[in-house]
Amino acid sequence: MTATGYAQALRTEGARLTAIAAEAEASDGALQRRVRSCPDWDLEALLEHCCGVWTFVGSSVAAGSPIDRASITRPAGQVSQWHAEAFGRLLEVMEARRPGEAVWTFDPDRQVIDFWWRRMTHEATLHRWDAESALGVAPAPIEAGLAVDGIDELFEFAIGVRQPTVFAGNGETVHLHATDADGEWVVTRTPDGIEVEHAHRRCDVAARGSAQDLLLFVWGRGGTDQLETFGDGSLLTDWQRLVRI
Repeated sequence: MTATGYAQALRTEGARLTAIAAEAEASDGALQRRVRSCPDWDLEALLEHCCGVWTFVGSSVAAGSPIDRASITRPAGQVSQWHAEAFGRLLEVMEARRPGEAVWTFDPDRQVIDFWWRRMTHEATLHRWDAESALGVAPAPIEAGLAVDGIDELFEFAIGVRQPTVFAGNGETVHLHATDADGEWVVTRTPDGIEVEHAHRRCDVAARGSAQDLLLFVWGRGGTDQLETFGDGSLLTDWQRLVRI
């Protein structure tokens, strides 16, 4: 995806999260609904988490180094107002940087603003899906190309950088195949972590489905019931048990 594509998607998803917050505030008890995909949170806690992320990233990029997370506190007022302000500030900071401009990031190999456009887009997209699910409405679909990119990002950063050994193994292989987009992955479990290739070949287990359903599965928001699977299903169960991003 291009920087423009990320920016468009991020604005859309962030605006929807602000709207969800306002909708929940107007409905008695809605902010206390549990978020099934994030079982430790109710909807208000999920929205507060998003506000904290937008504040942390926007302030850290502006400062050139990570701020103290303990300095982030919820201001007086409704969570929808906090979300609108924190998200607006994040966009303001990011839009002031040119594509490819050097900034602080979590990834030592990608110290550029482009990292944050991608990371924030997927953060907003997945949590928008979480929030709509908690409200009891059918979540808006995640565009297939964005879903493919979200799977790539999980392998490259969420696991590759942050949790490199979470799915370590002894040579077992998993094939993921998107049926509605150009997306295939062969994941090999090694004692040091995973190796990922964009490839098509026979593996110990294969899972086929829409890019959205694969994205929700690998990010811990969907099971295998929406996927067509072949082979050793215990490897997919291992994924659900071990991978907690």
